[in-house]
Amino acid sequence: MANREQVADSGSSAVQRAYAEIVDRMASGELAPGSWLREGALADSMGISRTPVREALNKLSSEGLVRLERNRGAQVVAWTHQQITEIFGVRALVEGYVAALAAQKVDEETLGKLEDNLAEYEQTIKSGGSGALQRAAALNNEFHAMILDATENDSLVFLLSGVMGLPLVRRTFLRYTERDLARSIEHHRELVEAFRRRDSETAEMIMKVHIRTAQHAVLQHEDLEAG
Repeated sequence: MANREQVADSGSSAVQRAYAEIVDRMASGELAPGSWLREGALADSMGISRTPVREALNKLSSEGLVRLERNRGAQVVAWTHQQITEIFGVRALVEGYVAALAAQKVDEETLGKLEDNLAEYEQTIKSGGSGALQRAAALNNEFHAMILDATENDSLVFLLSGVMGLPLVRRTFLRYTERDLARSIEHHRELVEAFRRRDSETAEMIMKVHIRTAQHAVLQHEDLEAG
């Protein structure tokens, strides 16, 4: 039994690794919208078999991030201006509600973790250097995930788990300007303060502004690339 479990864990780990690696390459721009993803080439570059790569591509397809075409492989999906606007519109509405709900339910332990995350987030951004933006992006995702978990609402977790991890969002975060990053830090700080006060209305408002600000940055970068 133990051996079977170890094999299962190993297989699951390989799929997760393949998924994370593909997402990171999409986020960095290495795998640009419209790119064709070949199982064999991806597997060779990661040093793993084709099976976990295939499963990772199937997961990405179910999330709408790649398009599978028989006999051709998988293609990275490109988003239109309208689709980007709609994606962030959903995030603003739902995450605004999530922030309001979290303000009512968040406990002291979670508040402490949010404050620790904020401190590391700010320090990481200010320090700069190799890998700083990648680490900041991970901390940003962690911050939003903790707020989501604080709602104790499984339906909301399911609804947002795919939207919050979109390579579109991650790719753009890696290209944030210093002003974008400074604004993000300030929004995170204001959210923590609102949670401390149990101020649902303010938390919801700040989160909506936070998401819409990110939307503006996304569209600006996409427009620059298109130009």
